[in-house]
Amino acid sequence: MEVVRARPVVLVDANALLLPFTAHFRLEEEIFAQVDGARILVPESVLGELEQVASRGTPNARAAREYARRFETAETESQGDDALVELGRQMRAWVLTGDRALRSRLLEAGVRVLFPRGKSHLDRAVSPRRPVPAPRRRRPRSGKR
Repeated sequence: MEVVRARPVVLVDANALLLPFTAHFRLEEEIFAQVDGARILVPESVLGELEQVASRGTPNARAAREYARRFETAETESQGDDALVELGRQMRAWVLTGDRALRSRLLEAGVRVLFPRGKSHLDRAVSPRRPVPAPRRRRPRSGKR
């Protein structure tokens, strides 16, 4: 009998969806490097937040909103940070956020966290102050040297 394991879920916060447009960040590539086989979801509340930010004319918010629509949506009953904490616990998901206060709340609630480290990669957090070592990246070998 074959055991089917569910794919790990990564919930993405609004500030993380802006990264590809503000820092030329390879978001999907970095998520997959940290959480192999991840299923990327954007909570409805995050889409609403991006909509509000875009309506205020924030640079890159419209592009981030359109980018977010590429991913599946997760229904939420709560709003803002509460929705990410609630969904993270219910789905046993990772949450990707650049918000330090939210990162602390998530960790206290037992939710695994990914956060941007510098302008090019993500890191895992286990406590508000200490990152988890990332898995070693496998780089494809090219025939040229």
